[in-house]
Amino acid sequence: MAAGAVKLFIGIGLGGLGVVVAWKLLSRLLTSSEGVPLEENPAAGIVHASSLVALGLLVRQVLAALYDTIDLFLLRGEFLKTLPRVLLLGGAHIGLALALGGTLLALGVWIFNHLTPGIDEVAAVRAGKVGPALVLGAILITLALLAAPGLEAILSGLVPYPQLPEGVGATSS
Repeated sequence: MAAGAVKLFIGIGLGGLGVVVAWKLLSRLLTSSEGVPLEENPAAGIVHASSLVALGLLVRQVLAALYDTIDLFLLRGEFLKTLPRVLLLGGAHIGLALALGGTLLALGVWIFNHLTPGIDEVAAVRAGKVGPALVLGAILITLALLAAPGLEAILSGLVPYPQLPEGVGATSS
């Protein structure tokens, strides 16, 4: 039960933090120069929603690795003793995943914007055009789906995986 509460706290707490950070960064990127409030621009809303889904996809695998670590420590009976260290390393792991994921998505938008000469998708989104927003949103989600396993592999060294207890994870021959 305690492990479930910790997992819930981590998922909601860090997920909420990621949403706030992503919202702030995207608001700066997508706010129009004419002063149109972001709330009145449906195209910007589409890109915001897509980017939040993309960040969730990127961080999901990182959270799964952290949850597995918590489960293993619980199985070994070392849950309370190791919880602060696991939370600290897991928080750093997730924070780094959010930072790298956000950078990856921003780089993807920049590259896509430069691969389509004559069309400035970000400017079109700022102007409230829904078509380019849908395409940009699809690009963000596709990037996240393709990059999530690689991002998790890059960050896997940050959270130390404990030695498995005798008999757990052993393959029978």
